[in-house]
Amino acid sequence: MELKKGAVVTYLKTGTTGKIVDVHRIDGKLWAELDTTGLLYEEHVLEPIKSSKANIERVEDKSNAQKEKLSRDKKIESAQKDMKDEGKIDTSGEICGAG
Repeated sequence: MELKKGAVVTYLKTGTTGKIVDVHRIDGKLWAELDTTGLLYEEHVLEPIKSSKANIERVEDKSNAQKEKLSRDKKIESAQKDMKDEGKIDTSGEICGAG
């Protein structure tokens, strides 16, 4: 399969679909970057999808949902970095969680 920008493909192992946004040649191998994940996939693990309008729209919807999820994940990760753990647990028995 020849990788081309704009082609809609499926990653065979997980069923992830996306549009190829860039093609890279690394150590003699061709890799495609998908818009839905931002990851690189080797040429032989991708299968082209027959380009029908419905498939492209479905891929674009999925792409937007995955981008939103990545954005939420980054916000959560950023918030977790701001949390501080003092490493001390109060075992004095003076604290009760029952209101």
